[in-house]
Amino acid sequence: MNDTSQSLPGRWSRGKRDLGIALWIAFLSACVGTFVIFAVLDPDALNDAWVLPWEMGRRLAYSLGFLFLFLVSLIASGLTIFMIRTGPKSGHASGTGRRPPPEIRSPEEENPDLDIGDFK
Repeated sequence: MNDTSQSLPGRWSRGKRDLGIALWIAFLSACVGTFVIFAVLDPDALNDAWVLPWEMGRRLAYSLGFLFLFLVSLIASGLTIFMIRTGPKSGHASGTGRRPPPEIRSPEEENPDLDIGDFK
């Protein structure tokens, strides 16, 4: 009989797998985003529009663009994993695990002085 309390050798924990998935998704989406952005924009044209006194070369423009897209993608994939892990438990969609619906009572029970005819 297998003991499920012991982890398999070489198997990553759930947190490490989530981190690896988030990093990989962020890397791939930053690669695609960098290809798309720099297919449209020329890094040398950015130098003409740049206000700072220092020149930005092609490699620095590609690196900064990739780093920005990587960080945005990493935040997005990390938040997605967080929402999946902390979301409703399984069976929630079928109705199990939900709170019972609230009891609907007549307003006259709560307020004996209330005249329901005022609301009709």
